[in-house]
Amino acid sequence: MSTSNAEDRIRAALLAIEVEEAKSEFPKALELVDVAIARNGAHASLLLKRAQLLLNLRRRREALDVADRAAEVGGTDPHLLLPAALLYHQMNRPASALPLLYRALERAPDDPTLLYLAGLSHHYLNETAQAGPLLERVLAIAPGNGYAAYLRSQLRTWTREDNHVAELRAALARPRLRDLDAIQASFALAKELEDLGDHGPSFEVLLQANRIKRRTLNYDVRSDVQAMQSVMSHYSREAMDTISGGDATPGPIFIVGMPRTGTTLVERILSSHTRVTSVGEAVDFPLEMAASARKAHARSGSTDTDLVSASLSMDFAELGRNYRAAVGQLSEPRAHAIDKQPFNFRYCGIMHKALPRATIIHLTRDPMDTCYAVFKTLFVDAYHFAYQLDELAEYYIGYRRMMNHWHAVMPGIIVDVNYEELVSDPETQCRRLLERCGLEWQDEVLDFHRSVRASTTASAAQVRQPMYRSSVQKWRNHARQMQPVLRRLAEAGLVDGDGNPLR
Repeated sequence: MSTSNAEDRIRAALLAIEVEEAKSEFPKALELVDVAIARNGAHASLLLKRAQLLLNLRRRREALDVADRAAEVGGTDPHLLLPAALLYHQMNRPASALPLLYRALERAPDDPTLLYLAGLSHHYLNETAQAGPLLERVLAIAPGNGYAAYLRSQLRTWTREDNHVAELRAALARPRLRDLDAIQASFALAKELEDLGDHGPSFEVLLQANRIKRRTLNYDVRSDVQAMQSVMSHYSREAMDTISGGDATPGPIFIVGMPRTGTTLVERILSSHTRVTSVGEAVDFPLEMAASARKAHARSGSTDTDLVSASLSMDFAELGRNYRAAVGQLSEPRAHAIDKQPFNFRYCGIMHKALPRATIIHLTRDPMDTCYAVFKTLFVDAYHFAYQLDELAEYYIGYRRMMNHWHAVMPGIIVDVNYEELVSDPETQCRRLLERCGLEWQDEVLDFHRSVRASTTASAAQVRQPMYRSSVQKWRNHARQMQPVLRRLAEAGLVDGDGNPLR
């Protein structure tokens, strides 16, 4: 049969697969792709689709094997190599993505997407010298490209003699600039202005950037706060006392808290220990918890749609086992595996009941510094409360209430680590952390910044540096503009009238 007919069959198969994928019928889609591979052979596009479906099903080891095979048969076709590289990025493997991107660039040397992803991969691997020129090429080919401008701004601290302020202002003045590019370029400009000490102009640009970003979101902070309250109401001290029977296997380490409070720093410190690995910001605990709650709800036969209520009768041991099996596909076989998903603070009590020998580390930081650090960060599809000062304050208050609740209903379980104390006296705090995790001291934990392991969070650049204190009390450079947050946190009793923490 002709090549044209074979390609037509593959296109038809992919269309049918994507119909099921769009309906989130991933097992059915996987069946279809397996049939297509049996009929048409291991075509790279079919292998890539299979790898993506396996990833959606959280069968990560299989997904990685299939992605490797797709990369082998992809040749030098940029249209096949780019999605393969993106798959590796989804699996937090930028080092695996780079060879594919460079192969693709041999055929398409001026492709902005390939150049940007190569720069991003180098950035995640702390290869700033390689990332910078690639991003400059993107901006030469596609002036005003927001992704490249934003990532370039994060590579280092800029100076009066070396910065892109004028270039960024010119980019933002371009007619018909897309919101996406305007948001990214504005966050980049705000960051570079702050580097230069131009705090007033920096915050004005930041306000504009956040206003544009907030317009793109369908979000109501009250829903988040109510969801937290629902968990607290159901997981009372009495309820917690009645739940038992979790999976008592030791090893999991959860790091939780607000973003930008040092969660990545603590992850890097602990994962520098030879007995510790990290699965990054995994989504597995809330997904496994939801699945367990749905099973409990189905068993109950209740017509109440509240899964939080149903979760009280979950099989907590099964939840723990399922979680460990899922994240086991993400990590090396070490005694301890870190799950650094800040958002998991909502589930501390449930994590403890499912995995009673897990260590739960909670990062705390000056409330005003926390809110400022969040407000100036552009997140990727997360933390929608971050882009409006009043919503940010309300979310922060809800978070603090929730952590106070968990401490009250399971005293002594959560390990609080204060960011300011950590950067002031790292050795004392690191020794305390290792002791709580049941780990012996290793000097390497103080040299966390030398680790060659990839970092793919918003703190990727910061954790490549030795411990520093320059972020402490940084919000005071913008004290006037941060007044809406200060007033609300003061009303909640979290800070005094000058912004100093109260409790």
